[in-house]
Amino acid sequence: MYVVMNVLSIPEDAKGHMAQMFAGSGENMKKIPGCLEFQFLDAVGENKQVVYTKWESEADFEAWRNSDAFAQAHSHDRTSRSPATGSKIEKYTVVYQS
Repeated sequence: MYVVMNVLSIPEDAKGHMAQMFAGSGENMKKIPGCLEFQFLDAVGENKQVVYTKWESEADFEAWRNSDAFAQAHSHDRTSRSPATGSKIEKYTVVYQS
């Protein structure tokens, strides 16, 4: 399994807006082949939020990243409305899961 986290820098007063932007993403991600899990996380006491996805494989993630669905979700029109002031992508291979 493969985990990807997009750690977003978000001003505290914009966290609600960002959460609304991702409100429908979980249902959309259920339709993506290989996507096992989607979570939108809010860091307690910090100006960041995390988009967490778990995949069957890195190949499944890369296929989604190169898809029309990804391009549409990350179009300039949508991202230009984003209150994020920065982001960092973190990628992990799952070594152990219980």
